[in-house]
Amino acid sequence: MPRQEQLNAIEQQDDVIALSGSQAALKLGSAALVRMHVHTPMKGLFRFNAIMLGTDGKRYCYTQIPSLSAQQKGQYLNPGFQVRLHGVAADGSLVRFSGKVQGVLESHCSIVCIELLREGATATPLRQDKRFPVALSATLATEGMSKIEVEIRDLSVGGCLFAYRSMGAKLAPEKKATLSLNHLAPNQDLTLNGSILSHRLLGDDYLCGFQFDDRSKAHSTWLITNLAFDGTYYRLAVTNNKGETSLNWS
Repeated sequence: MPRQEQLNAIEQQDDVIALSGSQAALKLGSAALVRMHVHTPMKGLFRFNAIMLGTDGKRYCYTQIPSLSAQQKGQYLNPGFQVRLHGVAADGSLVRFSGKVQGVLESHCSIVCIELLREGATATPLRQDKRFPVALSATLATEGMSKIEVEIRDLSVGGCLFAYRSMGAKLAPEKKATLSLNHLAPNQDLTLNGSILSHRLLGDDYLCGFQFDDRSKAHSTWLITNLAFDGTYYRLAVTNNKGETSLNWS
């Protein structure tokens, strides 16, 4: 399905969550890829990708924009111009909010300061299946990078949210990857293949939304049916050699 048709289908869903502009910006966090749509008073439209740098939590947010010519900046990034931002949060929801350009800060990169509009911000879950809060350790492998130890923090049939320390290499959105759960019996193959849907920095960790491919959904379904609740999180109940079930506390 073309991307615009996907967005139109998402907009028609009933479970759109209304947010304030500041809540939407906080939900995206920092280091998130956003699509900016700038509308000029003369009905002009200028669209480009940018990086969300953060927000003051109340009134403003800041984005790092690509290299634009002085003419483009002068034509489309004047104070007061309306801007609409779209991005995917780490929990796998499509976040949309609006604001007004306040100005462009020039340093080693160009940073746009945006005054957030309170109304009209929304978050739409892209994962419609039930999600479980989990604590599962896994190893992530992707082409061109060393393997990374991650923690899966929520799990559904269609995808998961995992975290890893920001000290190492940074994963790229839309990159193909494989998750392998740790501490399983040698005869248990529970690899989960898919694509990184979103990526953002939260404290000392990177949070990534991960979408499973169709074949891996059989594995995620098995995982969910073998979860046990420890009072805080769901953890994988594994069977030892005697046929007894115990909790995997990794």
